[in-house]
Amino acid sequence: MTIFTLRNIVNVTVLQEIQERFSEATGFAVIIADELGIPVTKPSNFTSFCTNIRSSEQGSKCCILSDRKVGQLAAQHGKPIVHHCHAGLVDIAAPLVLDGRHLGSVLCGQVLVDGHDEQRIEHIRDNFKQLLIDQDFLQKYFDEIKFVSKRRIEAAAEMLQLVANYIIEIGANHMAEQELNERNLKLAQEQQLRTQLEKLLQETQLKVLQSQINPHFLFNTLNTISRLAYLENAEQTQNVTYSLAKIMRYSLRNNDQMVTLKEELDYIQNYVNIQQSRFRNRIHYHENIEVNAEEIRIPIFTIQPIIENAIIHGFESHENDIVITLHCFLKDHQVQIDIYDTGIGMSEETLASLFSRQGRERNSHTTGIGMNNVQKRLQYYFGEDNGITGVESKIGAGTIVRISIPHPGGVII
Repeated sequence: MTIFTLRNIVNVTVLQEIQERFSEATGFAVIIADELGIPVTKPSNFTSFCTNIRSSEQGSKCCILSDRKVGQLAAQHGKPIVHHCHAGLVDIAAPLVLDGRHLGSVLCGQVLVDGHDEQRIEHIRDNFKQLLIDQDFLQKYFDEIKFVSKRRIEAAAEMLQLVANYIIEIGANHMAEQELNERNLKLAQEQQLRTQLEKLLQETQLKVLQSQINPHFLFNTLNTISRLAYLENAEQTQNVTYSLAKIMRYSLRNNDQMVTLKEELDYIQNYVNIQQSRFRNRIHYHENIEVNAEEIRIPIFTIQPIIENAIIHGFESHENDIVITLHCFLKDHQVQIDIYDTGIGMSEETLASLFSRQGRERNSHTTGIGMNNVQKRLQYYFGEDNGITGVESKIGAGTIVRISIPHPGGVII
């Protein structure tokens, strides 16, 4: 969120123009300062006395501190404050407060009060004698300071508050416009994300969905084959057929929906059953689940493509058996899913291209879902800090893929 200051909610040129008009109308010296007393505009109608004081480093610091003090005092009271500055002249400060934040002040004055300050003249002279400035000039310029009535100062204070209100109104309108622009930008970004997701979801459509065969006919046929295998005591054939039917039914669900972790793990088990039959039990799959798999929801086809990559790329051309381990546990308020395999591993070049176009073509097979697709869908649902948060691999040493998502219960105890 943008931190608004006086300088970025109102154009300084606009502030300068408002200040000049007020100074011309009242004859008072005027300046607009931020909450620290630092001038935002150039002085208007300043007296030679004050200009001379501000021209020195010591005098400038004293003026800024004085403006800061009266500005804060005005903000605390919520109205214009009349006070005597460090040099003894009358200054008026109207606070600039927006949404409870003190942004600065409009200050005017550099006069003396008729019928009141005459008796303070010597005291004022003693004050500015402490300044390391040419005293002859200061004395001369001080004698030029105007005396005005108390009623005129009160009227100036009222007008100054109107000016401050007008500046705040301009600032509020600018803030509203900025916030609207930020919301529109956020909506545009969300729309872009939705469009990307829709495209990704289209990419996840399995080839079976393009078939003209009625899915119910396909399921009935698979069930018939499974029963025939049972009658013929072909237990392995029955198991493979049953697993394939379960996979087909799962794959035909809406690909934009969330499923429970348990449903995804059941799907993986059926997928591995078929692969184990294909490779004659050279694939060893283990699960270590330390969470409630029924309360955790993930996008459909999140884990299976990673298991598939381990088999397709880490094992098919490998003579040895492969061990795939899925470990799901809680860590730092997150659900972490680590998939280990003892396959052939990947080179640094292949590892670096996993989420590139080349990588998408490489790791997209049975389901047509690549690592990049999995990552994009996880980040869409859970935010960019989540998803596939790590991939470690070395040739001959296997691969580890790490998925991290928020825990549905929030804080983990």
